[in-house]
Amino acid sequence: INFTVAIDFTASNGNPSQPTSLHYMSPYQLNDYAMALRAVGEIIQDYDSDKMFPALGFGAKLPPDGRA
Repeated sequence: INFTVAIDFTASNGNPSQPTSLHYMSPYQLNDYAMALRAVGEIIQDYDSDKMFPALGFGAKLPPDGRA
């Protein structure tokens, strides 16, 4: 099984520094997305020979000019 992760960095998910965001980065617990990825990854890894999963991101605004 090949498992690849894609992360949505578009503004529609809200500011990750705000608790109301779907991507909120709490210093104390994982957000729902991170918990789901961990749960799936822990099962899928047993069926993957190298246990390495590519991760892709989209919709981010990258420095220095903030273009998506």
